[in-house]
Amino acid sequence: MISKKALKLELRDLILLGVVIAIKIILHRFSIGTAVVHVSLDFIGSVMLGFIFGPIWGSVGGAISDLASSAIFGNQGGFFIGFTISAMVGPLIYGLFFYHRPVKIWRIILATLLVTIIVNLGLNTLWVHILYGLNFNAALVQRLPKELITPWVQMFVTYFVLQALSRVKIKR
Repeated sequence: MISKKALKLELRDLILLGVVIAIKIILHRFSIGTAVVHVSLDFIGSVMLGFIFGPIWGSVGGAISDLASSAIFGNQGGFFIGFTISAMVGPLIYGLFFYHRPVKIWRIILATLLVTIIVNLGLNTLWVHILYGLNFNAALVQRLPKELITPWVQMFVTYFVLQALSRVKIKR
């Protein structure tokens, strides 16, 4: 059950949420690749949203970042609600593993692998299939090499991001 405290945001929390959303949008701009396969740093923003705000507000922040990024910069191929759903599920998973919990290696590994499998390989491949009419299996094969390599780098980066955030001791 969701407590009222989990849903409550003070003004300073709302401002911090806006800052983290801005960080996520900026990090997403540093991406390379095509519409089918691209690598970006926006996972750091998703980790921050989940760690600081938890699964509920992290998901809201993920949706807002996708919508704001679409409105400001546009999307290759146009706006598609599926990618907004993906932008929500990543921080949701990170929030379930990191919010008010100690930083543990097994949490980082499991959360990163779940985001990779559920969001990157599952949902995003489905959205590419629907949006561009690519065969699902063909799109999956194109995306698989990237998804076999990047999670290991993301785990390493996530560890250091969480260590830094833990030291800041953001009260939320």
